[in-house]
Amino acid sequence: MILDSVHLDIDQTWYIGKLGDAQFDWLEQELKNTSKDMPVLVMSHIPILTALLMIEDNIVNKWTMLGGDMHTDTAKIIDLFYEYPNVKLCLSGHLHMRDKVVYNNVTYLCNGAVSGAWWKGQRRETAPGYGVIDLFADGRFEESYVPY
Repeated sequence: MILDSVHLDIDQTWYIGKLGDAQFDWLEQELKNTSKDMPVLVMSHIPILTALLMIEDNIVNKWTMLGGDMHTDTAKIIDLFYEYPNVKLCLSGHLHMRDKVVYNNVTYLCNGAVSGAWWKGQRRETAPGYGVIDLFADGRFEESYVPY
C-alpha cells in the first residue's frame, strides 16, 4: 500500500508528514478488507517511525522532532498496525539515511538516496545508494543496500 505522506502544514508554508483523516480511513478499510494471511508492505515517503531524528549534532538531553521529518500521526498509525499483524514492513526514504526500527513486529526501513547528501557524497554514515527488498509469500523479507 502506497501512502501520500506529504501535506501542507497548518500555515500552508511548509510540509509535514501525515495521512489526514480521509487517507487514514482508506488505509484502515484496506487493511480490514485484506486477508489476514496476506502480508502487507506500506510505503510512505516520510518515515512513519524512525530513530534517525535522535542523531542530530550538538543535542544534549533534548530532541526536537519536526513534523516534516517523521509522521505527526505516528502513534495513530502504529495503533492501527497493531490490530493487523499481517502488516510486516514499512518503507520510506525522505531523510536520505539508512535506519531500521522494529516495533510490535513491524519493521520500519528508511533507506538512503541516490542523491545522498544532495550529490555531495554521503549523508552522515550513509553513502548515496538504494535499497533492494526481496519479498516472500509468507511475509518474510530480505533487505540490502546498494551504494551508488
